[in-house]
Amino acid sequence: MILAVFATYLLALLLIGLYCSRYNRNISDFVLGGRRLGPWVAAFSAQASDFSGWLLIGLPAAAYAGGFSMIWACIGCTCGVMFNWLVLARRLRRLSADYNALTIPDFLEARYADRSRLIRIFSVVIIVVYYVSYIAAQFNASGHVFATAFTQVNLPWGETIGGIRLSFYHQGILIGATIILAYTAAGGFMAVCWTDFVQAILMVGTVIVLPVVGIIHLGGLEKLWSALATGVLKEQMLAIDGGKAGSSFVLGVAMHGLSWCVGYPGQPHIIARFMAIEDEKKIPQSALIAVIWTLFALYGSLFVGLVAVGVLDADRLAETADPAMPMLAVALLPTFFAGLVLSAAVAAMMSTVDSQIIVAVAAVVRDGYEKLLGGRPSDRAAVWLSRAVVLMLGAAGVAAAWGGRSVYGQVLDAWGGLAAGLGPAIVLGCLWKRTSRAGVIVGMITGVAMVQGWSALLFGLEHVLRLPGSLVQDIHAVKLLITVLPNFACVVLVSLLFPAKPSDVGLDGRKRF
Repeated sequence: MILAVFATYLLALLLIGLYCSRYNRNISDFVLGGRRLGPWVAAFSAQASDFSGWLLIGLPAAAYAGGFSMIWACIGCTCGVMFNWLVLARRLRRLSADYNALTIPDFLEARYADRSRLIRIFSVVIIVVYYVSYIAAQFNASGHVFATAFTQVNLPWGETIGGIRLSFYHQGILIGATIILAYTAAGGFMAVCWTDFVQAILMVGTVIVLPVVGIIHLGGLEKLWSALATGVLKEQMLAIDGGKAGSSFVLGVAMHGLSWCVGYPGQPHIIARFMAIEDEKKIPQSALIAVIWTLFALYGSLFVGLVAVGVLDADRLAETADPAMPMLAVALLPTFFAGLVLSAAVAAMMSTVDSQIIVAVAAVVRDGYEKLLGGRPSDRAAVWLSRAVVLMLGAAGVAAAWGGRSVYGQVLDAWGGLAAGLGPAIVLGCLWKRTSRAGVIVGMITGVAMVQGWSALLFGLEHVLRLPGSLVQDIHAVKLLITVLPNFACVVLVSLLFPAKPSDVGLDGRKRF
């Protein structure tokens, strides 16, 4: 039954992709949907693409291990969502339309009148490099879900396909990747948004229903608190400080969780929805929908991890807590509903990876081939070229996911790279008229250098400056803040030292701001 429900869900996604293929007449339709998104689809698809496999795999696993201290990450993400929708969305929609920008590199190059093309080159490289890692994290989540669900089900083919032995984890990666690449290549941006809309409903339904069923199974909230208080990690499970004090709490727990908020403006797969909304006046409605969805999703996901502590056998999650949510679903729900919940976990992964693939495709085809290399494909050829790039990026993501890593950690690394490299340029480009081309270029280089040199920095702090190992770990916990916020200051400082000329105009002839 689980397999049947799972297969039906995947088939439905394919049908949506095939239906939406009719809308792809040119590259604008394929990468931005012709700016036709309504408020509900824009809000749901933006948030579904935001939270990814992290919502149903990474966050429950972290809550299972760290208890209520993960509420700081929930608060940080909520603040990031609110900033994006309430501060950034309307400005980005208006400016991207003014500049006729289809992609973030399009927007940045026009906004800063960059005839050297350096801003476009740097932003394309940042998007492609970090999205391969991000896509791999989502395929990783797909593998964990499939392995958890189907090791307990007698699949007709077992773990051998065509004479080749493939673990259920690797089967999950291949099946998830195949479906995503098929409907994304067929339907483009509109298929991504409509499938994300469906997936967002399934995702939030899962994190609401599963904790309720789990609490009823345990006998009520008092039983849940009792289970949390008597576990192996009882000192930290019910405390928002994670059982830590001093700098370990401030940096390693509170600021670590809150730091997620600074990464939101630098995520093209989220903010592309702002550029695609059909009517700027409907953005406040989308913002309200998005924030409400986020509150239910985040705090429901937190409780999924807490309920798993009381329900599941700890020995089965000794190596990694990533399968906590799938295991909880299989343990608590009838097979049909367990199949739906497991489909939701795959939906969480799919709703992000399809959006990331579309953004990366736009960076390669629109920004790389057309704008940098001077390609002039016909509308039909551009669409088919985009489809080919979808498949290539998917293959790279599968290869990167094959060995398996912590979903939470892998997402955090990619999130940080995009946030440091693109966030300051996007935010200041929308909010501060005096941001200059020189400031943005230096900021992009500095942000990526800090992210890539992070391990060397930690090594120097511990072995050259002789800082205590515990303090170095606390500093590592606020990597997002240290790599993103100083980069904002860098862009501002360089912009003041090398200001933009008041007469500068965008590459389309319009004023810069």
